[in-house]
Amino acid sequence: MGANNTTIILNGCIERFKKENDLALDNSEIFELFSLSQIMKNEDVSFENIMDSITDGGNDGGIDSIIILHNGEYVENETDYKCNSSSVIRLVITQSKTEKSFKESSLDKLITTIPELFNLEATKEDLLDRFNTQVIDKRDNFCELWRNVTMSGGKIEVCINYACMANDVEITSSFISKQYQLESICKEWLSTSKVDCVCYSSKELLSLFQTHKKRRSTLVFKDTPLSINYSDTGLGYIGLVKISDYKSFLKLEDGRINDELFESNIRHFQGDSVDVNKKIKHTLESNYDRDFWWLNNGITMIAEEPNQMGKRLSLENIQIVNGLQTSYSIYNLEDTKDEDERSVLVKVIISNNKDVADEIIEATNFQNAVSPGLLRATDEIQKEIEMYFLQKGYFYDRRKNYYKNLGKPGNKIYGIPILAQAIKAIVLKDPHSARATPTSLLKVDSSYNTIFKKNDNYQAYLNCCLAVSKTHHAILSLDNKQKKNKLVNFKFHISMISMSMYLNKTDYTIDDVSEADMNGFNGEIILNAMSKIEDFISSYQVEHTDSNLINIAKSSEFTAYIRNKYSSETH
Repeated sequence: MGANNTTIILNGCIERFKKENDLALDNSEIFELFSLSQIMKNEDVSFENIMDSITDGGNDGGIDSIIILHNGEYVENETDYKCNSSSVIRLVITQSKTEKSFKESSLDKLITTIPELFNLEATKEDLLDRFNTQVIDKRDNFCELWRNVTMSGGKIEVCINYACMANDVEITSSFISKQYQLESICKEWLSTSKVDCVCYSSKELLSLFQTHKKRRSTLVFKDTPLSINYSDTGLGYIGLVKISDYKSFLKLEDGRINDELFESNIRHFQGDSVDVNKKIKHTLESNYDRDFWWLNNGITMIAEEPNQMGKRLSLENIQIVNGLQTSYSIYNLEDTKDEDERSVLVKVIISNNKDVADEIIEATNFQNAVSPGLLRATDEIQKEIEMYFLQKGYFYDRRKNYYKNLGKPGNKIYGIPILAQAIKAIVLKDPHSARATPTSLLKVDSSYNTIFKKNDNYQAYLNCCLAVSKTHHAILSLDNKQKKNKLVNFKFHISMISMSMYLNKTDYTIDDVSEADMNGFNGEIILNAMSKIEDFISSYQVEHTDSNLINIAKSSEFTAYIRNKYSSETH
């Protein structure tokens, strides 16, 4: 098993977080800020608030951060808030450790701290003997609000967070027992029935990092949208939105398109030169005597938390899963006039179920020519690979054309299909399948799950892409056209043999591939591999006189032949 990719990627995210926020702090302090920023992402809490919440540094009672929220708003001074019967005061206590596992000793500290810190009979002098001033200041703010909200009939909620660099949340029964004990103590001393103890490993923190902050946006329909219920759980809206209103909906405050709306879309914008987009553009710019929705399939969105007021539909976590090409064409339309009464058809499906979302994505794209790779674009492993490639300076185009549209260099962009072929050829030593059946590598679950594995080291995946790319460029650079035409069908075979030569192993593993320094994977090695393959082709054709080059490249027998020949030559 390779190194844990989640933790490796998370370290890269933390380093990026450090640079973006210009933090000159030690690793433990940066981890505190990072983990809190992810945990509190969907709260009304700024980075400055998070900085202010830090309480560790000696005499902290095991508390690294205290955040107090009044109806979701960060409390800096308790005197700024008046409590009433609808008030909810939330106390968020967080422990952040760079350790690789969850420790019972961290809970033990809180089990001792909570009764001492929140004993209302304790004086400030008593507390100063035990706790630092940051802890006491936060405690005093909370206690004042606690008194006020209790008298006014409001509620107290408590959340204890524990974040560390463990690969997963793996905790013992003894640890769980102490969590229950801590919850009971909080309920007793803080007069509440609402206490949550939550653990965050690298896996949960990375998932939070990948999740965009919840945002509400409002769609303005031309008329009140039709609301349709299905069973007890299904809800959807259908209606027409004026083109000018839809363009406004797509834009951020600075005028750029809100690309987060398309995170779950399997394609990115394919450009105005694509035939379907040419037609959309032509229709938008010329057909004013026909309503646009008559000539267009419209937009499908998935969203949460609907709030309808007449023609206005406020939504949270909107994802446009079908209609990206139409959306971009409308956004790119230079002249959208309010008097243009044409509309686009919009379907909104209310769901936070990923399985349902995936079914909708597949179903709404089925009528178009969609490659199997595109339908894998929303898989979690594909998102993780994209993040890993980004951290290494490369671009994994899981959503077709995304990085092309951002203007990234083409020689650093790799898509899902080529990665699948590269892994199949080099890691799985199956170059003929990579050449013969590229579609089935992604379409068939059994094949896909053999190629893409969560526990693989993603550096091996990047190295496979680099090896195939360098090999392909070397073949195309050959001056001898006859040789070039002969070998172009065997780029995956050459890549496999080149990797064997580079690693000086015929039985190399995925870990060997991940550890390879690809700066040394150069033209000389690839040229030697080409010569080997050319010789193997010639000798194979002598034994199989009825075989042509295309069939040989797709033949499992040829793969077995070259592996045996190369192995015998190197031993």
